[in-house]
Parts: sequence; C-alpha cells; structure tokens
Amino acid sequence: MANLEAKTYISPLELGILVITTCLGAQIMLSPRALIAAVGQMAWISIIIGGVIFYVATCLMLKLGKQYPDETLVEYMPRLFGRVGGVVVIFWFNLLLFSQVIQVFSGVGKVITFYMFDRTPPEVVIMALLILCTYCALQNFGTILRLQQILFVVAYSLLAVIWMTSILNFQPENLLPLWRLNTGAIFNGSISTWPMYSGYECVLLLLPLVHRQASFPKLAKVMGGAFIYVSLYLVLFFILIIGVLTVDNAKDVPYPVLTVIRSVELPGTFIERLENYLLLAWIPVVFDSLMTGMFFMAQTCMRQYCCVDHRPWVLALVPIIYVGSMLLLDDRQASDAVSKCTLWAALGFSFGIVPLSLVLSWLHRRKAVARCG
Repeated sequence: MANLEAKTYISPLELGILVITTCLGAQIMLSPRALIAAVGQMAWISIIIGGVIFYVATCLMLKLGKQYPDETLVEYMPRLFGRVGGVVVIFWFNLLLFSQVIQVFSGVGKVITFYMFDRTPPEVVIMALLILCTYCALQNFGTILRLQQILFVVAYSLLAVIWMTSILNFQPENLLPLWRLNTGAIFNGSISTWPMYSGYECVLLLLPLVHRQASFPKLAKVMGGAFIYVSLYLVLFFILIIGVLTVDNAKDVPYPVLTVIRSVELPGTFIERLENYLLLAWIPVVFDSLMTGMFFMAQTCMRQYCCVDHRPWVLALVPIIYVGSMLLLDDRQASDAVSKCTLWAALGFSFGIVPLSLVLSWLHRRKAVARCG
C-alpha cells in the first residue's frame, strides 16, 4: 500500500493553496480595528496596496529560490552570507515565524475566552489549541498538505458564508467620503498589513518540492492568484465592517468583526448569536495557520542541525511557544512592542535580506563563470 504521508513534490497550485491557508488566519479577527483607526475609510485601499507590495516580495523570493531549485534557504544562505551570517539569516527567518505564532496564540486565547468561554482562563484555551496544533505538526508533510486542502475548501467557504450575512446591515453611505485620500496614512497602513499577509515566506522552504518544470512566470502567476484571493477576502471583511459600523464605531471596539456579526438578525429563523458560529468557522482557519507555522519552524531547525526528523523540534518548541504566548497575554505594552518589532524585522527580511541574497547569488555565479572561462 502506498504511503499517503510521503510527499516529495507539490504542484504550483498546491503551493498557492499553502500560501493562502498560511496567510489567512487569525488576523482577520485581530487586526481590523488598528488598521481602520489608522487609515479610516480607505483601509480597504491599504489592503490592496499591501497585497501588491508583499506579492513583489514573494516574487523576489521565488526568483531567489529558482537559483537553487533543490535547496531551501537553510542550505544556500550560509554560502551567500558565510557561516555566521547564514546562521543569523536563518535565525531571523525562524524568529519571524515564532513571533507571529505566539502573537496569534495570545490573541486567539483572548477572543475565545471573552466570547465563548468567559469562565475559562485563556491559558487553558491556549494550551488546548497548542496541543491540537502540536499533534498535527508532528505529522508528515503529506498529511498536513491534505488537511490544508480540506480546510481550504470547507473552513474558508463556511467563514465567508457566515460573514456575508452581515450584508443585511450594510449601509453604503458609511463608506463615504471616498475622495478624501490621505496618501501618507494609506501607504503606512499598507505596510502595516504585513501580519495579514505573513506566511508567504514559506516559499523559501517549499520551492524544492515544486516541480522543476514549473518556470518562474508560472509560479509568479500562481502566487498572483493566491494574493488576489487573500486580498479580496480581506477587502470584503473591511468594507462590510466599515459599512455596518462606520469608522468611528469600528475603531472603538476591540473586535469589530464580532461586533458586526453580533448585530445580524436573520429574519424568520431560530438561529441566534451568529458570532459563535463565526468563531466556530474561524477556529479551524486559525488552527491551520498555527499548525503550519509550527511545522515550518521545526523543519527549519531540522535542516539547520542536520537531523532526520522534525518531530523532536516540534516538541522542543511547545514550551517556548506557550511561555511566549503567556508573556504577551496580559501585557499590552509588550504585545505592541513585539508586534512593531516583528513588522520591521519582516520588512527588513523581505526587502533587505532577500534582494541582497539575489545580488550575492548573481555575484557568485559571475565569479564561477569567470573561473571556468
């Protein structure tokens, strides 16, 4: 019988689905208030511009990965930056994943406790979710890929259907005025949308699994489709939030998505408290992104230290993730500081380290050609 967990390659389409499911996650619920407060009615424009910016970053990563089709960043970064520099770059990459994971665990624990289990300590909620994510991250890549594909079809569709019920309270005039453009706020807001798109960095780990026949234009086209999907999903959320609550109301509530859906009353039905149904559809989406984040961190550590199995690294990360989540749980200042540092570290990696790596790769190839000549 074939081993269904064995997966030595993936198609470009599967890579696109992996990027979508890694990007779309907890930030649908956690990030809207801050962006709307900063940008106002034009928050949805910041989402679109942010999608373009981070799509460009993804194309740079694809270009870099195509220079080393059989290797991940763990193998070629030490050759580009030297032994010490390569370790720093790999640690930087893993630290980005780690900081995002602990922020999501902390945020999800607060949301679920507040809206669903108000007598349950958030530490218990985080521990339960962490155990589930750990169990799945211990599986092989084939199992994780199949789970991602199932959730992509089921969870994201269900989440969108429930969210669309908020259109019953939508008032188009709340989106006005459309002509007051604060370009500075819009651009700054687009940069701050990175948490909503974070996860595209996984292409630096997954490119060796993609068919070697997949050219850069084909991969860029697939990634373009993935970013369009994520951007449209996010734009739908933001337009409905502003259209139902107005900007002034949306920026004054901690979780405007749940406030919007709580106000929906379906005529002629017995269904009440739609926010609970939305949360039940959102939790698998969060679980999906957290589980893959833990898996990618463990894979990076496994490759860096030349191990044959990623599972011990998953188990080693569990207490670190739990402690990190607890440190952010009740300390708003620490959470904001970590969020800001993570944003700038991510921008530095995507638009500093990756372009520099491309330049170093080109210089190394030029030297190799000169020696051969």
